[in-house]
Amino acid sequence: MVPTVSRIIVASLQDPASVSIASYLIEHYSFRKINDENNIYRHDNFILIFTEKKHLFFQEIQEEYRKFTNHLEDIVFLSKHSSSRGIKSLTVHVTGNFGLAEMGGLDRQLSLSDPQYMSSSLRILSSHPVDDFSITFEATHHGPLLNVPSYFIEIGTTEKEWNNEDCLNSISKAVIESIPNGSQQAFVGIGGGHYPYKISNYAIQNDCNVGHIIPKYVHDDLTIDMLLQSVEKTPGFSGFIMDRKGTRGRVKEMVRSVSEKLSCEIISL
Repeated sequence: MVPTVSRIIVASLQDPASVSIASYLIEHYSFRKINDENNIYRHDNFILIFTEKKHLFFQEIQEEYRKFTNHLEDIVFLSKHSSSRGIKSLTVHVTGNFGLAEMGGLDRQLSLSDPQYMSSSLRILSSHPVDDFSITFEATHHGPLLNVPSYFIEIGTTEKEWNNEDCLNSISKAVIESIPNGSQQAFVGIGGGHYPYKISNYAIQNDCNVGHIIPKYVHDDLTIDMLLQSVEKTPGFSGFIMDRKGTRGRVKEMVRSVSEKLSCEIISL
C-alpha cells in the first residue's frame, strides 16, 4: 500500500482511445512502473492501472484500489467517445443509470459523482481547446456503478481523433492538473440534451461544480426517488442548475418541490 496515492486513473486495453491517452500520460508525465511484474504505473499522487476489462463493467476497481491507498480521492476513467453523428468532442461525465442498465451498472442506480475534479477537468479542457472540437459535460449514463467519487473523460469520435496529439495533450492536462476550486458547493444539472451545453458553459464561466446531470430524454420516466438519489450522490450538493427550455414541466415541479424541502437554490438558465 502506498498511502500518498490519492487518485487512480484507469485505462482499458479494449479501448484504443483509453490506451492512447494512457500512453501519452506515461510518456509526458514521467509515470513509472511500480514493478516489472505488473501493468501499473505511478506519478506523484496518481496510480495508472491498465485493465483487460471494459471499464463500463469494471466495478472491481472500488475494491482493488485498497491495494494502493487508504485515502482515495477519486477514480478517473480514460475512454473513447462514440457519436452516431460523428461529433468531434472532449467530454466528461458521471456514471449511473436513470433507467435500465444496458451498458454496465445496475438499473436505476447512480454512482457517487465527483463534482470538484470533474468540473475542474472540464474547465481545463476549455482553457486548452482543440480546433473543431466541442467541450462539454455529458449527461449521466452507463456503468460501472461505484460508491467512490469517479468520472469518465473522453475523446470522440474516431481513431483519427483518438490519436490526435492536441486532444491527447488537452485530455492529459485535464486529468493531471485538475484540482478542487475551493468551493464545497455542487449542483445537480437538470435538462438539456445528452450534451448539456448550457449547463457546461455555465460551469465553465462561473467556476462552479456539477455532479449528476439528468437530461430531458429521461424526464418522462424520472421519479422523485431518482431525483433524490442524484442529490444524495452529488457530494456537497447545494442546488440545481436547470436548462429551463430543456426541462419538462413535471420535472420542473419535482425540482421546485425538492428545492423547497431542502431549502436549496435553483439556477435557471
